[in-house]
Amino acid sequence: MNTLRSEWISKRLYGSMSIIILCLLCICIPLIVSSSQSYLKSRQTYQQLNALQQVADLANKISRERAPANKAMSSSVQEFAKHQQELIRYRQQVDQQLSLTTEVLAKVGFNDLNQQLSQLEISLKKGRAQVDAYTRMPRQQRNAQEMDQAILAMFAAWESCRELLRGVAMTSDSSSTHLKNYISQILFLSDLRDQAGRVASSVMAHVTFDTPLPTENITRSLQTQHQVRYLWSLIDTLQPAQDKTEEFIRLHRRVETEFIQQGLPIVSELIDDSLEQRDYHLSGTQLTEAIVDKFATVVDLQNYLLQYSRDAAIREMNSNMQRLTWSILLSLISLLTAISTMVFARKQVFLPLIQARRLLLNLSKNSGRQKIDMPLRDTSHSDSLFAAIQKLQQMLQERDALEFRLKNIAHSDSLTGLSNRFALEEYIRFLENQPGQLSQTCLMIIDIDHFKQVNDQYGHIIGDQVIQLVAERLKANVRATDLLVRYGGDEFLVLIENIQMQQALIVADKIRAEVAERHIVTATGDEIKVSVSIGVAIGAGSWIALLSNADDALFAAKAKGRNAVAEV
Repeated sequence: MNTLRSEWISKRLYGSMSIIILCLLCICIPLIVSSSQSYLKSRQTYQQLNALQQVADLANKISRERAPANKAMSSSVQEFAKHQQELIRYRQQVDQQLSLTTEVLAKVGFNDLNQQLSQLEISLKKGRAQVDAYTRMPRQQRNAQEMDQAILAMFAAWESCRELLRGVAMTSDSSSTHLKNYISQILFLSDLRDQAGRVASSVMAHVTFDTPLPTENITRSLQTQHQVRYLWSLIDTLQPAQDKTEEFIRLHRRVETEFIQQGLPIVSELIDDSLEQRDYHLSGTQLTEAIVDKFATVVDLQNYLLQYSRDAAIREMNSNMQRLTWSILLSLISLLTAISTMVFARKQVFLPLIQARRLLLNLSKNSGRQKIDMPLRDTSHSDSLFAAIQKLQQMLQERDALEFRLKNIAHSDSLTGLSNRFALEEYIRFLENQPGQLSQTCLMIIDIDHFKQVNDQYGHIIGDQVIQLVAERLKANVRATDLLVRYGGDEFLVLIENIQMQQALIVADKIRAEVAERHIVTATGDEIKVSVSIGVAIGAGSWIALLSNADDALFAAKAKGRNAVAEV
């Protein structure tokens, strides 16, 4: 029977150990999974930003291809060969960027954008074919309308690229509001870069042939200028104040000065030349050379925002990686510690206790016979009993420690982690045993305003969140040596020793203000404002008197209209 009892205890021990390990796994595994998902999501965001950068570079290159194309179409016979070679070399760069972009999009997983890529390749091929057809046309057959059609064909190529850029931005799954703002700005800057080029391209053909601008071209150029200024105002508005670094401000000023203030007026002056029937003060080639560098400032700002957003994504990815590493490390340490502790407890605590129990039972059963039969020289049983008693003493000490820990647990509120009424009663007994101690003790009573309405309207889960919010603010504003007590459902006590009323009121008002700053958002999107009323009292002849004074102060705080502090 003794052996069966010991085996039963061992099985219970193994069962308890298994439950504890299982509980640790239930805590650790979701934590690791959550950290892993956050890291993978931030890594995906970083890769998508890289893809966005490649497409943005491609869009800028396609937009800029109009510059060498316009120079080739507007060049003289002497300069045509040089400009034609410049166009060929630039097209090779665009083709390389297109090939690289296709590889990056496939690697990141933007397979749904294959149709946009195919449409871009077709549009770019058609635009180039129309430009080449124009440059092969005998010069006597060329005219402004044919050149304008070739320019419009290159516009269509960029518009296909913009659809691809928009598709990447829409497909990207970025949970960060900052990164979404960067993506929007990058889209706007790409539009700004292309619209800026269209301002000049709309008048290029007729400037080249020195013919008056048709109303359609003037309207198109003026509308594009208006679009440029509108996009520019959006870009400045989207950038948060905290992200307006010195470099951003410098690049922003360059775009404002060199492009908006200096680049656009070049085209406006050419329009004035046409309307006033003057000779154009620039040729088509000169117009391209004069304005193309102005666009570079827009591209520089776009590249800066792309790099800034990638740096932000890298920081977020590294932060999530550290969180994942710490989650795995702490989980392993917790599991190993639990297993080691349990093995140690079994070998060093429970097994010796079982053995001592067996010895004591055997001794009690055989005590009468041992009195008669045991020789004086035989001390083996006495030694065994002494060892069992020593082990029992050790176990009793460990039991006392365990009871102390359990007592601390029993004295804590499970929802908030604050002390409960059991702890308060012990503290009151301590105060009442110290003469004069109550006269130097500050008591605050904190009551959550309209808490019953929150429970009735949103349920106890939201009510628990409100209680936890207030408890966190209490912990954040008092010392570790002060006593925080959850006194009732929505009522808290704070006991502070050796404090003056003025300082106590500052502490109480800080608690009140920090609670009032917080709010809780429900699953339905409702925002719940939280506030507390606080009554403050210092010193009394007894605990009941001190509690009564603080309660009167609380009543006065509520009479002020709640969300207030009052003293007695």
